[in-house]
Amino acid sequence: MAEITCMCEHKFTADIPAEVDIGAAPALLEEISDGSFMNVTCPACGTVLKPEFRVHITNSRTGWDIDFIPELERREYLKHIPAADPSSVRRTVIGYPELVEKIACFKDGLSDQVVEYLKYFIFSKVFDTTENDEKDVTVYYYEKRGTDLVYHIHGLKEDEVALFKIADSTYKKALKDINTHMEEEPFNEFLIPPYVSLSRLSSWSDL
Repeated sequence: MAEITCMCEHKFTADIPAEVDIGAAPALLEEISDGSFMNVTCPACGTVLKPEFRVHITNSRTGWDIDFIPELERREYLKHIPAADPSSVRRTVIGYPELVEKIACFKDGLSDQVVEYLKYFIFSKVFDTTENDEKDVTVYYYEKRGTDLVYHIHGLKEDEVALFKIADSTYKKALKDINTHMEEEPFNEFLIPPYVSLSRLSSWSDL
């Protein structure tokens, strides 16, 4: 049980699981994708709240193993990232958007390391063509569409999401070559488990 305080200042408890198995409860996939996972309703005012609590997400059918960490704990987690294990299948995600992205990546049968590797080049391209390098730009893998990998780019224009497509042939080439780049900078800074994420790079200047 978790204690939650609503914006109306009413305090209540909610049943937030510490661990879920998507393999045993497939409906959770849709809840994560549509943003309703962990949502709770305030019994006093009826407001739907979207709290974030640590949850261990597994899939007994596919072997997915994901530790979800709330965005508010990002800085503290990055200070104490566990020792790297390149062969580990266990992953960490921080904040809800990263959870949605990781689930989409795994659901589409993709390597999250290759997805992040390709994201690096998308970010580099955006950085090269953006006049204001202080823009708060984020890039997330969204879906497999036909033979393309589709990424969403947020922050280039207010209230707009840009699309960036990468051909499946490019993904397959990167999948073949990625092991030769794992120990190279800057890839060794964000491709090693458990936290496989380009957001481990501290700033635009790292790209």
